[in-house]
Amino acid sequence: MNFFAPWRLCVRICVKCLISINYMSEKKWLRQAGILVTATLVICFSGCTANKKPSKVEATLANMAKDVVIPIEAENKKNPLPGSEQAMKEGRELYLQACATCHGTDGHSRTSLGRGMYPPAMDLTSPHVQHWNDAELFWIIQNGVRLTGMPSWKLSLTEADTWKLVHFIHGLPRLDVLAASGGIAQEASAQSGKSQEELVRYGEILYRQEGCFMCHQLKREGGKVGPDLTVEGSRGRTDEWLIGHFKDPSAYTPGSAMPPFKNLTAEQLKALTAFLQSQRDSKTIHGGLILTSDF
Repeated sequence: MNFFAPWRLCVRICVKCLISINYMSEKKWLRQAGILVTATLVICFSGCTANKKPSKVEATLANMAKDVVIPIEAENKKNPLPGSEQAMKEGRELYLQACATCHGTDGHSRTSLGRGMYPPAMDLTSPHVQHWNDAELFWIIQNGVRLTGMPSWKLSLTEADTWKLVHFIHGLPRLDVLAASGGIAQEASAQSGKSQEELVRYGEILYRQEGCFMCHQLKREGGKVGPDLTVEGSRGRTDEWLIGHFKDPSAYTPGSAMPPFKNLTAEQLKALTAFLQSQRDSKTIHGGLILTSDF
């Protein structure tokens, strides 16, 4: 690691802090200065790798950073959209498309991508996130926060859609995984006799949430690290084989580069399996033969 890289980073932060002094209250400036000093020490003595669990100090700093970067003028904005049932419904759809991959359908950020970030993706149901008002949450979604893994969605989401998303995120603590994912969780399927179709739909959400599309293609969309899953359901594999493979890929396919899905519950594994078993598309897509191989 280049020893001077952390110092260059800290100098950039210092410059930004100095520029913003005139726009901050004394209390907020002192807080940011304290974070800067502590962050400098943490970065210089711990390095910049992201392959180990962050310390409590680093996690605290990352959380506090999200507070101090929000401009004072942004805190005074008002959500122009009422928290109606329609706004919540549309916000949920936006959340599943943009946020669930890292933060999970329930907001607890227990996904493989969320837990693999440094620091891990924040639990959106936590008091720390929920204490942000609509305007603060809007600003974070639109602008992102450097060095925390939170990207800017300004180019992907309109302001109106962002306000809907804000309503849904603030409603997450009152929702269980069933409601958050649109009423199609497998847990409810086992208890109240939900249809196979609803189970498959929940599996599709998990497919996106767990980042499967980053390595696998489905109908010509996705990565090419692993095999194409477009016709996975036609390969004759049993549900038990797929679930076992999810738990321990190398035990079923020696040399597999696929990581084990240890964070998924038995019910979620069943839903993901149901989704893959439903992929029985025609053997050709756009005139091209779909070739598959082991995971």
